[in-house]
Amino acid sequence: MPQDNHSNPSILFTIGTLDGGGVTKSLLSLLDTIDKEEYNVSLLIGSYLGKSDKDVPAGVQILKNNTLSLLTEGVRGLPKLIKKGHILLALGSILRIILSTINKGWAGWWLSRLMPSIDKEEYDLIVDYNGQHMLYYMIDKLRGKHKVTFFHSDYRKWPYYYAMDKKYFEKADAIFTISETCVQSLQELFPGAANKVKLMENISNPRAIKQKSLEHIDFKRKHQYVLLSLGHICINKGSDIALEVAVQLKKKGIDFEWLFAGSISKDMDYLHYVEQRDLNDNIRFLGPVKNPYPYIKEADIFVHLSRFEGKSIALDEAKILCKPIVVTNFSSVHDQFEDGVNASICEMNVDSATQHILELLHDKNLQDKYIQYLKNHISDNTQEVHKLLNYL
Repeated sequence: MPQDNHSNPSILFTIGTLDGGGVTKSLLSLLDTIDKEEYNVSLLIGSYLGKSDKDVPAGVQILKNNTLSLLTEGVRGLPKLIKKGHILLALGSILRIILSTINKGWAGWWLSRLMPSIDKEEYDLIVDYNGQHMLYYMIDKLRGKHKVTFFHSDYRKWPYYYAMDKKYFEKADAIFTISETCVQSLQELFPGAANKVKLMENISNPRAIKQKSLEHIDFKRKHQYVLLSLGHICINKGSDIALEVAVQLKKKGIDFEWLFAGSISKDMDYLHYVEQRDLNDNIRFLGPVKNPYPYIKEADIFVHLSRFEGKSIALDEAKILCKPIVVTNFSSVHDQFEDGVNASICEMNVDSATQHILELLHDKNLQDKYIQYLKNHISDNTQEVHKLLNYL
């Protein structure tokens, strides 16, 4: 429920899970920016099983509900629902799992109907930072004077919930998204809610990032070049392309180590691939890293071969630390980069990525050009938070 100081405006944020990805990092930066002396801030985490909330900034009240979490866990939550005697909810959860194979929008809506209301109090502002079932849940079951939602990608690349989102976007007071490309996508696809679509960039704090980059890490350079990729290791992020590029770099005699900081998806057997292609000396999986900035600082090149993004937080962080960057030409890339000015933009294939990485590794003048440009264009965008607070 809202915190005790009722003289302050109350804000409730909701998110599906704190999984350590870009959306989580974006939310934590946003929460850190809000003055807790002026606002009573709460955070409802949908699924918290196996996840840590220790990175949530001080002063934020964390709300949890075990039944809600078990429902959003899907198959993994079923045994505990049954054990706790929630037979009807377990049956409803099974129906939701079946629905998700037919229509994800209806499955998300059904899940929101199953999720219990956790608070009878009314907030001044509720912010859905997740979308899908958490959006539907916010609109239908949480009490707030104003309700806004976020969508963190190019909707044209994520159409699975379209019919249900269309209905619920029109009920929200605002739909925030993170780049001009994403704004245009939402306005084109949801003309009935076009006037509600607003741009709010992911918040990055250059001073905090630079300070954290100074933290000591146990890293010793063993190769001439160090490359780094940050984010989930999965096909959507182009990790399969990256490993193929590593094979090509090794064939060309490049002495390199490529660090991957992030959790490993099960969409491909990445460890087996590395073993099979004799890349053990060149590829290092760091796992999820709480503070990736010292690793970014150590890298010669930051490589981001994603197939699609809204506006990548990892890339913003690499820019703040003034790293030469090779990035793929996903739909919103030009919201962050201009090819040959502040990054090298490649096609989404192995040959193009290899070519651009080799070019940047071997061209010190090009590296220096990118570094100098980035140094001259570091900006603090923490004032973006006022776009949200204006709804109070």
